[in-house]
Amino acid sequence: MLAYAVAAYLILARARRERPATVAQMGGLAAYSPYFVWVPYVVMALRPGPEVGVPDALRWIGLVLIVAGPLLQIWAAATLGRHFDVEILVHGAHEVVRSGPYGLVRHPIYTGIALHFIGAMLATGNLLFIAGTLVVSFPALYQRASAEETLLRQTLGEEYERYARDVPMLVPRVR
Repeated sequence: MLAYAVAAYLILARARRERPATVAQMGGLAAYSPYFVWVPYVVMALRPGPEVGVPDALRWIGLVLIVAGPLLQIWAAATLGRHFDVEILVHGAHEVVRSGPYGLVRHPIYTGIALHFIGAMLATGNLLFIAGTLVVSFPALYQRASAEETLLRQTLGEEYERYARDVPMLVPRVR
């Protein structure tokens, strides 16, 4: 996840230099969720609470997902280019991006975060982490994606509506 944070920072710095001014921005709880992404890592590091035994094969799958999630996020952020931001916003000349991972799901960065967390659940077996991910992290990701959907539908109109009809929100091939 550190690799994603560094890549995101570099992509974001370039994006902010290259794009027109912001024309619409979403506030509310969804806007603040990125500031709490570190909380699950504290739980993983401290390992509070009981842990369930996870077969080695599942732990290895978990480790693969821990790496695959951030790789998907980096690919998605790089594909967005000047449209990438941590904030929920639309800028002048904003357009729907359908290439790369955006042809598979509308929010691949959130899908990457989810894959990363699923991997961590499998790799650690920590019940507190699993509960927090299922009860807090996943609903927060969905809420943030939904807030983005609202803003993009309002500002990009029919072009985004067509995209939403063609491409699933978070899970490939699931409508």
